Amino acid sequence: MRRKKLPKEAPGKYVDYHPRPYYSPDSLPPEPKIEIPNQTHQLVADAAYQIGRVDGISSTVDFAAVLYTTLIRIEAVESARIEGAEVNYQDVAAFHTKHEDSAEPQSKDLREALNYEDALLYGIEHVEDGGELTLDLLKHLHEMLLDGVRNEGDVVGEFRDHMVRLNSPNPAKDPFIPPSASSLDRLMSSLVEYVAMDGEYHPLVDAAIIHYFFETVHPFSDGNGRLGRLIIILYLIDQGYIESSYIYPSAYFNRHKVEYVEKMRAVSEQGEWLEWIDFFLEALRSQAAESYDRTWALKELQTKYVTDYAGSTSTDRFARKLLEVPYFTANDIVRELDVSRGTAYNVIENLEDAGLIEEVTGAEWGQEYKAVEVFDVFE
Repeated sequence: MRRKKLPKEAPGKYVDYHPRPYYSPDSLPPEPKIEIPNQTHQLVADAAYQIGRVDGISSTVDFAAVLYTTLIRIEAVESARIEGAEVNYQDVAAFHTKHEDSAEPQSKDLREALNYEDALLYGIEHVEDGGELTLDLLKHLHEMLLDGVRNEGDVVGEFRDHMVRLNSPNPAKDPFIPPSASSLDRLMSSLVEYVAMDGEYHPLVDAAIIHYFFETVHPFSDGNGRLGRLIIILYLIDQGYIESSYIYPSAYFNRHKVEYVEKMRAVSEQGEWLEWIDFFLEALRSQAAESYDRTWALKELQTKYVTDYAGSTSTDRFARKLLEVPYFTANDIVRELDVSRGTAYNVIENLEDAGLIEEVTGAEWGQEYKAVEVFDVFE
């Protein structure tokens, strides 16, 4: 197949290769410089405003640590779902509540979400401690993401040594073939150098450019989508743009998966940078607004529980803790309240009768419970 001719605006070219040509992107930074119109500047301002709102409200709640952990786990679940994993937030919560220290086998889909959570927390700690976004860090995060899960490639923690093919979500389009393995060191070096120089645009715009470039280069055999979405968060923290990592775009990308893929490809083949950047900004704006609404709803729930269960009984005390312990077993109540198992079961019965919690396993033994209203907000 002869190479596909691209317009001069395209930031790369197709190179003849059997059986299909591969795409060779230009190194970063984009040349010529992207002219950002007023409409996109307004989207930047809107996204920044929503991010500021969620940062502001998050600092006022007394369940900030729970919110932080919850949003990371929701991002982990959504990122795994984009790759086809069948997993939900309750699966992750159940693992951390009961199974974390057990030898009980995990599904690979669940492991995928847990790996993403671990890698994201590791990356956040690295960046917050002053560490840089380096090739070694990206390779280590890749190892963490693919630990014990399905791997369609044969190279983990290192750049791929072979060509890969990405099928389009649009069946009418040919597969996209990322650049050759021989060019990966050069291209990825340009990415980390671009990060080190703090980019050339507003951090939210640079995050869009970096994400597009990483996914287009597709440096690893597998796991590029997960790692690329993780890099978005690490970059914004690295730039000091977000203080608390409460904004996670994978849910938006998952809801708009075809558009997500096709807009990145349109950058490669048509040079449609602005269409991609606008889409990316809307993802951040939308998810920040969603995080704000979720936080506000949880804040209202907390006020309700504190008001309705203001007494000193064990039931009252645990009801006020439902945002801290939204998924639990009877043993968790024993530990949290320092009460007997009999008292713990009385608390469970009272909260079930009030409709605040429900049993989720259907089992006679080892029962697990979730706070219904809290999970409604989470999910």
